Amino acid sequence: MSKGCTLFRDRTNNLNFHDITKALWKDFIYGGHIFAFGAICVAIMASIIFAIPITWDFMLIIYLIFYTIYVYDYFTGAEEDKNNYSSRSEYLQNNDEKMLLATIYGSIVAIAFTYLIYSDIKNMFIGFGILVLGLMYHSHFKSITKKLPAFKNLFVSLVWGLLIYTMFVYYGYQIDISAMVISAFVFLRMIGIQIMFDIRDMEGDRIKGLLTIPAIFGHDKSISLLKMLNIVTLILLAVGVYMKILPIFVLMIMLVMAYSVMYK
Repeated sequence: MSKGCTLFRDRTNNLNFHDITKALWKDFIYGGHIFAFGAICVAIMASIIFAIPITWDFMLIIYLIFYTIYVYDYFTGAEEDKNNYSSRSEYLQNNDEKMLLATIYGSIVAIAFTYLIYSDIKNMFIGFGILVLGLMYHSHFKSITKKLPAFKNLFVSLVWGLLIYTMFVYYGYQIDISAMVISAFVFLRMIGIQIMFDIRDMEGDRIKGLLTIPAIFGHDKSISLLKMLNIVTLILLAVGVYMKILPIFVLMIMLVMAYSVMYK
């Protein structure tokens, strides 16, 4: 056996696939990929409801936009998040800062090139508008949450709600009442998700002076508000179907959401 083959075999044997899998999983959990995949799921949901043939270029753009927003927010807030997200904070602080920044800049460049090749300048401005809003949250808008109650919940949910309009404009569809209803649905669902996360982070947010809904009202009242919000969301979909604004199969979403009124 040649020396090169022996060296390759030795290096392969030294690979710890458990460690590799563990590292990839940590990056998926702590690196912003979960919410990026969530954005893809919202886009796929909208494509099914509105019969819009979704393409890989739009999914790539949306994935990279939300990935960049969340990984940047996690990275810049790693020191502050030691109390609320100690494991994520430790993971990000142990990573190479230059590598993380290179990933962020590379994602932004990839977004721009994808827009230039597959879309147009108008859509690129819209996409980068959402990206800039997301990137500015930690440096410019987060402090507003110390003065304006629930600003964080509303701001983050608004960015997600804009995803529906972005999709309509990208594919040249006219924004109508059905798009507004689904955008409102996404907005309300994201407020609910934000409240759930903020219940877990309630004490840490109070220490930082952030006026999130749970930090203001406490655990029990926040759970009650969350249940009411989910009921309103279900009513929104039901009315949309009843008035024939949305297709009847949207009722399947209501069945999936039924568990949400049972939060404790």
